[in-house]
Amino acid sequence: MVLTGLNGALGLYSGVKGMLDASKASKSAKGLRNKAKAAEDGWYRRNYYENYMNSTSAKAAMKRVENSLRKQSVQNRAYSVISGATPEYSLARNEQGLRTMENLTTNLASMDSNRKSQVDAMHQQNKNAFLNSELNDLAMDERMAVSTAGNGLNLLQNALLGVEWGREGKR
Repeated sequence: MVLTGLNGALGLYSGVKGMLDASKASKSAKGLRNKAKAAEDGWYRRNYYENYMNSTSAKAAMKRVENSLRKQSVQNRAYSVISGATPEYSLARNEQGLRTMENLTTNLASMDSNRKSQVDAMHQQNKNAFLNSELNDLAMDERMAVSTAGNGLNLLQNALLGVEWGREGKR
């Protein structure tokens, strides 16, 4: 009888300690997941809302085109002086340079749009991974709760079976 009571008490202690430890681990995991979500949201805001035209690569491309246009303008003026070209001819050549600059800015805007689409897709993928992780944890918690309840009922059943109802004093 003492062993049955001791067995029941140890089982109860083990079950309660296991539930408390599982709860502590679950809270810890939730805290880490929240930190990871915050970091992901920060990364998304930095990268999605970044001014691409202000990036190093965009500035370098603009500078290269500006330098090329400046050189070409100097060459056009020198050619006009030597060949006696009309002012309309010079304007037409300068217009061509402006189209080059327009094409560059259009390409940079297109690259920015593509970059934003990639950042958004990666963000959605990461959000889905967090959601799946949470769903897996909830399913695991549900399975553990059912298992714990079953173990508790088994301990209670074993304790009740170990008690000698009505025969305690006959030994």
